[in-house]
Amino acid sequence: MEETLVAKQIWVVDDEALIRTAVIAVLNELGYETRGFGNAEELYVALVEGGAATPDLLVLDQRLPDEFGSTIVHSLRERPQYRDIPVLFVTAIDDEEADRLSALAPVIRKPFDFADFITAVETQLATAPQS
Repeated sequence: MEETLVAKQIWVVDDEALIRTAVIAVLNELGYETRGFGNAEELYVALVEGGAATPDLLVLDQRLPDEFGSTIVHSLRERPQYRDIPVLFVTAIDDEEADRLSALAPVIRKPFDFADFITAVETQLATAPQS
């Protein structure tokens, strides 16, 4: 009997449509299922409407128009159903802010090399708690 592999779900939250689209295209090419959101509100709506469906990884910009990515992470970690969702920040920030954010989740700074991004995604997925 063949085992069916289910593609990992990666959700990308970035207000820059060009970056969001490029990241999603790369992830899709690698076989991941993706969803994209332009702000925090869209993410929260998807989580609530999705019921039990949650991403296997959240790729998150720090500077969104309606909320900081770090605030999203804190909010998710306060809720048992979302606290174990791994996060990868992909954002344009300075060294000091990157150091601060790295206490919450790994940080890839824009502009970035897609090889580094892919390595970070694979690392986050490999070290995430299994559901």
